[in-house]
Amino acid sequence: MNIRLIAFDLDGTLLDDGKRLPDRNRQALAECARRGIYIVPCTGRFVKGIPLEILDTGVRYAITMNGGSIEDVKTGEILDRRPLEKTDALAVMRMAREYPGVMYDAFVGGQGISEEKFYDHLERFGATGAVRELIRNTRIKIADIISYVEQTPLAVDKVNLLFADMGDRAVLRERLAVFPGLLVTSSLANNLEINGIGAEKGDALLRLAAYLGIAREETMAFGDGGNDYSLIEKAGVGIAMSNGESGLKAKADYVAPDNNSAGVAQVIEKFLRDGSLKEEK
Repeated sequence: MNIRLIAFDLDGTLLDDGKRLPDRNRQALAECARRGIYIVPCTGRFVKGIPLEILDTGVRYAITMNGGSIEDVKTGEILDRRPLEKTDALAVMRMAREYPGVMYDAFVGGQGISEEKFYDHLERFGATGAVRELIRNTRIKIADIISYVEQTPLAVDKVNLLFADMGDRAVLRERLAVFPGLLVTSSLANNLEINGIGAEKGDALLRLAAYLGIAREETMAFGDGGNDYSLIEKAGVGIAMSNGESGLKAKADYVAPDNNSAGVAQVIEKFLRDGSLKEEK
C-alpha cells in the first residue's frame, strides 16, 4: 500500500470531544510529514479555524469549508474555490430567520461572521461548551449578516445553521432540498452546513491529489460525520471513526478507534509500521 497523502477531518476525528489535539495524533502527523507524506486537514472550518498546533505538524495544504476551498497554507494561495451563489446564501439565511430558535452564520471571504444576538447567546441555540468556544474563537461579530452579505463584494463560502429544536432542523432540511444549487451536510447532530455545488470534501481531495500528481489509490482519509461521506467514498482508503455515523462506517474500508482514543494515530502507526491495514472492519 503506497499512501502519499492522508486527509483528515478535525471535529470528531482528529480532535477529541473537547476540541483538543491528542499528543499521539500530533506525533503521528509529524512522522508522516517527516516521511514525505502530505498531511491535509479536510474540514468544514476555514483556514483560520484550524489550530496552529495542527498546521505546525507539517501541513502544507488544507481543504476547508467542506471542500469549498483548497489552500496553500504556507503562501496563502487559493488553489481552488467553489463558493455559494450569493442569491442562494441570502435565501437560506432569510429562511432561517423565520425560526427564532435557529442560529445562522456564514464564512465570507475566508472569515467567519456572526450576529451579536447569536454570538452572545450561543447556549440558546444548542451550542455545547466546546462548540461555543470554537464559534467564539472563529467568528467576528457584526450587526446584521444578511445586510452585510447583500453589500459585500466578497464570496460567500458557506452558511452554517445551528438548532435548539431538532424539529426545526428536520423542517429546514426538507425546505432546503428544493434548492438545486445547494449541498446540505452536517458535522453535528444539531447543525446543517450549506455549500455550493462542487464543494464536497471527496471531490476536493481528488482535485488536490491531481494537482500534486498523486493517484486516488495513493490517498487515505479519515472522517466521522455527515459531511465526510464523499471523502470516505472517494479516497483510495476511506477510514471512519468508531464514534462516527453508522452509515459512514458501512461505506468505509476500515473503522478506526474513536476520536477520544487517538484513533487516527492508531491507524497511521499501524500503516507506517506494517505498510498495510490488515484488520478490516
